[in-house]
Amino acid sequence: MDFNQPISLQTASATFLNLNTITSAAGPATPLSGYAVEGASIGPAAVRGYSVEQAQRDGIQGAEAFVGSRGVGLVVSAYGSTLGDFWDKIDAVSGAMDPYPDDFVSADGFRQLRFYSPTGATSNLVYMLVRPSAAPGINVTKNQSIGASAKGFATNTQLQFVAKDSRKISVAESTVSISVGTTTVSYTGNYKYYPTVVVTASGTSASYTIGGRTIALIGLSSGTSYYIDHEKATLRIGSATGTISQGKINETLTTGFGALKAGGTVVVTGSVSSGSVIYRQAWL
Repeated sequence: MDFNQPISLQTASATFLNLNTITSAAGPATPLSGYAVEGASIGPAAVRGYSVEQAQRDGIQGAEAFVGSRGVGLVVSAYGSTLGDFWDKIDAVSGAMDPYPDDFVSADGFRQLRFYSPTGATSNLVYMLVRPSAAPGINVTKNQSIGASAKGFATNTQLQFVAKDSRKISVAESTVSISVGTTTVSYTGNYKYYPTVVVTASGTSASYTIGGRTIALIGLSSGTSYYIDHEKATLRIGSATGTISQGKINETLTTGFGALKAGGTVVVTGSVSSGSVIYRQAWL
């Protein structure tokens, strides 16, 4: 996490509260107004899975292991140039920590926490899907409320979240064109990502392989595009929000919805005139 860049919590579908507006020290005669993230913690994510025989018999995927949710914490300082400005900043942070706001009911309260993740080559704007796990505690003293108006007012608080997806995912979305044959996807993340594959048919059947898993398609109409969402394991006709038609997936020949990883390829066979892979980068 780059503390010299914005660190923002989503408050509505297209609105974010920047919790790191102050990234350099102001002059001694200038009261500060804004926020500064003083520290961050991205906790461990427990691996969920079973290895006992009974679980393997009872569960379809009982023998597989998955990375679960993880805790995320921020230490945020709030600064106000006046007493009223100070409490406005506190109120804005407290309001943003509503665990189940109306704008995110359909997502069970989860929304984006955005920040920059630097690497040796570049700095990636990423997000984690988080939901507040506690209302923030606010501690102030009398000295912070009176007699310091020339210096401004400040305190810090801890913001606690749970991330249902342990990954950091790039905000930027990438698209690579595919056709019959093998296409290498430029993927720099260190963990797998389940893409959306778009296939425009030129006949009635086709197949493609990602991450060692094959999707076989049948009953296609020439000239029609099919959107296969590997994250949700669904196929839609015409667009990403089109009619779901799982019957277009040949269950006999399909071996699973594969994920992208570094050095990954997409191998397409059958009646395909054009296509694309829509994806983001993902890191643990």
